[in-house]
Amino acid sequence: GPGGPGGPGGPGGMGALTVVSEKPTSLSVSSRNAPDPVPTPRTELPTESDEEKEPERHEIRITASTARRLRRKRAAERVKIAQTRELSVPRLEDFRALVKDDPPAAILRLTGHVWAWSQNDVGCRLVQEIFELGTRDAAELALELRGHVLEAVMCPYANYVIQKVVSHLSTAASAFVAQELSGNAVRVAKHRFACRIFCRLLEFCPSSTTGALVDELFVDLPSLCNHNFAHHVIESVLENGDRRHKSQVAAELLKEPWRYATHKNSSYIIEKALRHCDQTEQEALIEALGQPRLIFDLARTQFGCYVARALLQESGVDTDAAMNFIKLHRSHLEQTTHGQRFLVDVGLAQDAEFAERAGVARAIQKQ
Repeated sequence: GPGGPGGPGGPGGMGALTVVSEKPTSLSVSSRNAPDPVPTPRTELPTESDEEKEPERHEIRITASTARRLRRKRAAERVKIAQTRELSVPRLEDFRALVKDDPPAAILRLTGHVWAWSQNDVGCRLVQEIFELGTRDAAELALELRGHVLEAVMCPYANYVIQKVVSHLSTAASAFVAQELSGNAVRVAKHRFACRIFCRLLEFCPSSTTGALVDELFVDLPSLCNHNFAHHVIESVLENGDRRHKSQVAAELLKEPWRYATHKNSSYIIEKALRHCDQTEQEALIEALGQPRLIFDLARTQFGCYVARALLQESGVDTDAAMNFIKLHRSHLEQTTHGQRFLVDVGLAQDAEFAERAGVARAIQKQ
């Protein structure tokens, strides 16, 4: 029968062979749906301890603005490589040797290529080498930049060339720079690269050359004082401008002295005004900000602490009264990093003291 020794289920008959032959068939059908009871390297799940050891992986997502920056960077690199090959720009070391040994030959090599080379990372250095000579031939080469100044000052490479034109050539030879920037003063002052040229003009050119540009600029003076790049130009006006423009800056600062003194950009302008404005205007700023309590309040802010430090160096400030007030309330300053830095700067604390406190605080956090 089916269960006997000779039947398919018996231990001594062909039934054993039949079971073996059917096993792969049963596995091929049932193992797809049933879990494998024996863990294998492919099916074994990680334990909680393994998950702690292996850092979690996240999909990297690029924002639209980052993608645009990367595309612009790649495009700029392609343009740079193409320009270098097309222009046949010589090696910097070779050209420097030529400038040193035979300046007329170097100038001849550059003639007709000033604007093209100025837009290249290597070429702009070669052009600067020539303009640093400050010769009449170099001034004649600068004429090749006429009509390109506004574009050049906003170029990451050519802006350095324009700076050399202003700083190393005569006023007459560089006058075309200010002329071509006329009508774009605010735009230039707010530009990452172009603001440098505005500062060089104020440093090296007379007010007769820059006065009209500054007048045009001051139409938007309040926003320029707080701007990331334009505040450098306003500082340069205070350092190198004429008295009329300095007075305009001081008048604007006195409208809202506290706001300007605690802003990350205009706080620099307050410091420069305390040094470069007329005595009357300096006294007005000190009257507005130099009281002991106000100096302490400035010291408690992230950017006003620099203005507070500058005020303590002014002769019109009652330094003793201010320092006594600060000593009385120094515990408030010790609670912030900028407050600690201020205490060190004015001599009321040492770096080692706060470094030791920071080390103790970190040790407590670890425990």
